[in-house]
Amino acid sequence: MAVVPGARALPDSIDFLPVLSRGKHKHPSRGACFMEYTALLAGEPFSDAPRCVDRELAAVLRHANDTLSDADRPRLLSLLGRSIGLAVRPPAPPRGQEPGDDDIARYARTTVRLHRDVSARFMAAIGHEPTPEELRLHDEGRDVDDLFWYLMHEPTVLHTSAEYVDRLIERLDLLHDCYERALSEQALPRVEVHREPAAPVPPCMDPSPVPLGPPAQGAPLR
Repeated sequence: MAVVPGARALPDSIDFLPVLSRGKHKHPSRGACFMEYTALLAGEPFSDAPRCVDRELAAVLRHANDTLSDADRPRLLSLLGRSIGLAVRPPAPPRGQEPGDDDIARYARTTVRLHRDVSARFMAAIGHEPTPEELRLHDEGRDVDDLFWYLMHEPTVLHTSAEYVDRLIERLDLLHDCYERALSEQALPRVEVHREPAAPVPPCMDPSPVPLGPPAQGAPLR
């Protein structure tokens, strides 16, 4: 079970706050992207792909972290820790044993069902009726990450960075809500976490802003 010292508190072994910054980092002393910060909060090894977060949701958040300028990236702080536990619980065989083929297949099917459910909820929430071609392009909703960024330009194309950032933050909040509802309403087993009272986090940003350049299609590359 992942131990989470709170959405805005770091484990006792970490005595400093990493700078929330772009890209992947080797150590928290050199900064942390949003998902690396999330791994620290969850008590997991320092990584941009913590096991307690669904892989598609983690991909969206990594790309959001890298898309935002240093000046706008702190707006992600309101979501910090919310993704912890939003993943289907993986098979847990007895100690010293590997999960069986049936357990692995069941886990894969359940994860696919979650992704498709999340995508359907997300599209309905923003009023987007997908075409057969769009469904094919995004694997019937399995590719949540690509679908999320594809829909950033729907229903209208935005013309300023400020509008783009506002929409991005709103849609990230919506995506978390879709995951929470899908897991709850399908009664899907999710990664167990334990939360303690949160502590406030001071601003985390790099000193030199980088201009925002929203991708025309798809997510930015890491």
